[in-house]
Amino acid sequence: MRRKVLALALALTLVTAFGASAYTAAIGGEFAFSGLGNGLPGSAAFITFRLPKLPAVFGIGGTIATSGGQSSLGLMADWWLAQGKLVRFVDYYVGPGLFADFASSGTNAGIRIPFGIDGYPIKPLELFLEIAPSFAIIQPNTIGFDWAGIQTGFGFRFWF
Repeated sequence: MRRKVLALALALTLVTAFGASAYTAAIGGEFAFSGLGNGLPGSAAFITFRLPKLPAVFGIGGTIATSGGQSSLGLMADWWLAQGKLVRFVDYYVGPGLFADFASSGTNAGIRIPFGIDGYPIKPLELFLEIAPSFAIIQPNTIGFDWAGIQTGFGFRFWF
């Protein structure tokens, strides 16, 4: 469990280092919708970050076991192939992505296709909402292509 906490701390350090470089970056949180879809891989909350020079969004999240539960570490990376404006300050994005969930019960990994909207009600705050059909490739006991469900989330990012 300490390794997972160290991995989260390392990820946050890397994100901070990107922000100190010459590139503009964003960091924020993403949260799963409970009751709608499967949520996010590995947890109900992610730290997400994005670099504007790349049309990619990365996320890392996890859960810590409490009284008999299981700990997990979730990762995701989405590549936005299409982006555009819907109305005034609201944009859309869509593209392929990858997800992985490392839990004590085994590893789940696969592909996802996020469809989302994002907006900037005030600069530097970005708000977003997404839905992502997902397909498992690696499961605890098998390797194959199988429907994994719908991953849903909403969140925010602060640009710096």
